Order: sequence, then C-alpha cells, then structure tokens
Amino acid sequence: MSEEQRSSVLIVDDNTKNLKVLADILRDRKYKVAMVKEGRSALDFIARKKPDIVLLDIMMPGMNGFEVCRQMKSEPSVKDIPVIFISALSDSADKVKAFEAGGVDYITKPFRKEEIFARVNIHLKLKHAREELLQSNELLRSANATKDRLFSVIAHDLRSPLASLSQTLDMMVTHSELFDEDRRTAFINELRASAGRTCMLLEDLLYWARSQQGETVCRPSVLDIAQLAERSVRLLSPAAEAKSIRLYSEIKAPVTVFADADMIMTVIRNLISNAMKFTPESGEIRISAVSDGKTAEISVSDTGVGISKENISRLFRSDETFSTSGTRNEKGIGFGLMLCKEFAEKNRGSLRAESTEGTGSVFVFTLPAVTGEP
Repeated sequence: MSEEQRSSVLIVDDNTKNLKVLADILRDRKYKVAMVKEGRSALDFIARKKPDIVLLDIMMPGMNGFEVCRQMKSEPSVKDIPVIFISALSDSADKVKAFEAGGVDYITKPFRKEEIFARVNIHLKLKHAREELLQSNELLRSANATKDRLFSVIAHDLRSPLASLSQTLDMMVTHSELFDEDRRTAFINELRASAGRTCMLLEDLLYWARSQQGETVCRPSVLDIAQLAERSVRLLSPAAEAKSIRLYSEIKAPVTVFADADMIMTVIRNLISNAMKFTPESGEIRISAVSDGKTAEISVSDTGVGISKENISRLFRSDETFSTSGTRNEKGIGFGLMLCKEFAEKNRGSLRAESTEGTGSVFVFTLPAVTGEP
C-alpha cells in the first residue's frame, strides 16, 4: 500500500475555496481527506479521529492556527501528529511563530500542487519512520526483558536446586555411614521432589522461550478440567505431602472447555506449585471449577500467607523481576505465573489473582466452555 493510500489528512481553513483546492490536490494522490472550517471543531476532530497529518490555516476567526497547534501539542495522544501551516503570510516572523507553536513545515498561498505533494509526503514518511523506530525500540526492550528473565531463571532457579542436589548426593556417597534407612529414605524423597520441581521449571522455561519466539502453537480441543485437575493432583501430591499440605480437587462432575491440553495442564500445575510455595505446613490447596456453558472459571485456592495489593499488580509483569521467598525459603521469580497468564490468553481466557494477607490467595483463570462430554 502506498503512502498516500494509507494516510489521512485533515485540512483546517475557514475559506471554502481553499478547502476545495487542497482537497482536490490531495485526493488526486488518493489521500483520505477530511475538512474542518474552524479551530474548535478541528481539535475535536483530531482528538476523535487522529489523522496522520494536519494542514492548518493560520488566520481563522475565533481560534487561530497557532493556538490550535499549541493545544494539539499539549495533548499526549495527538502531539506527534505533524502540522503543516498554510497561510498567505510570508513574513519570517510568522514562520518562526509557526515553528514555535509546534509546526513542522510552512506552505504559503497560492498553492503549488507539486509542493503540496512533496511536503505532505516527506512529513508522512518521517512520521511513519518515527513510529517504526518506536515500535522497534519497544520490541528491543521486550527482547531484553525476556533475555534478562531467562538469565535470571538459569542463574537462580535452576542453578540453586541443581547445586543442592549435587551436594546432597555427594554427602550421601562420601558419608554413607551417617545415614540409617529412615534418614536415607527421607533424603531420597526430598531429592525426588526437588528434582521434579527443577524439571518442571526447565520445561516451563523451554515452553516460554518458544512462545517468545512465536514457535508455540495453540492446538485446542475439547477437554475435561476435572481430569486435568486430578492428573495435576497426582503429579504434585509427593511435593505437597513433603510439606504436610492437603492438596485435592473438588471438581466431581465434568467441566468441559475448548483449549490446548498441554498449556492448560501447565497452567494448573504452575498455580498449584505457586500455592505450595506460599502455604505453610498443614495448610490446604484446593482446585474448583464452575461453568455457565459459555465460560468456565477454574480456581486454585490456598490457605497461605497471602499477597499484598501492591504486589498483586506486579505478579504478571514481564518487564520486571519480582521475587519473594516461600514459607520454607523457597526461591522463585514469578516466572510460572507469567507463563500461566500467557497460556490462558492464548486460549482466549484470562488470569487474575485475589488475596488477603495472612489468610490465603486464589488464582482464577477462565476458558471457553463447551457442552457435552470430551
């Protein structure tokens, strides 16, 4: 698509003849043209429609072009729209005043068709170039945040448990005489739980890295949340038992949704793991679900330490590292929650958190519901 075909131009002039001449010139190059005859209406139009560029007359009754431009430049949502002044005034002082008001160019009357084309076209190209640069900067910032998050996970969440595993195994081998059968069994169970958590973290890390590169494909099908919840409970029960936490699903009847099985299993598993981190011994974690036939709402509730209102707003941010220690000083940086949010949204759902400090938290995600058996 050419620059002209995709760009909209607002012409502001109280002279009907001037409006028609400029509109005809620009429409000849396929620009989308709108016309306004006075300053207040121009500001209202700009705020609502946000044209790509404005051709603005200076001498108008009521509000002149200088004031229109100054008010435009004071509004963040429209301040980057380029303004080209059009006027019969050719004095240098008027041109300086136009640029001081925020204009990017100045065209004197009578109009010359090729000059209009050239000036409008170059400022539109500059505008689009700035927008592309801003978009590239945002993508670069996001890529750097992703890189930093990956390095942080590798440096802390993976290195620490692997080092602990290695040290414990070394101790069991070099000082085997210190371990009776009960102590050996306890250590092995703890090592198994730690290895399982590390493997799940690595799996999440790989999942998320592929997602950031656009390689994760959502393949939805009809699923029963009750079955996924039971699978998750069986998988994570050893870790819950090691902390004397009661983990169970109270979903008895089928709750059918249309979603990607692997992604939703990852969401449930991560929400349970997060709940275990912040739930003290003898606590409780339960999975529940309700459906109205259109939307299913799945909840993972705990009786843990809770989260402050300030920190709830930071849980799902990808542009900052947010970390708190669990009730057994478990480490983590909220990576799993970020993945949960992304996977819920990929499946046309959402994720939110509700919490009361000292009482517990509930994480709720929604999915498209379907009727019938999976």
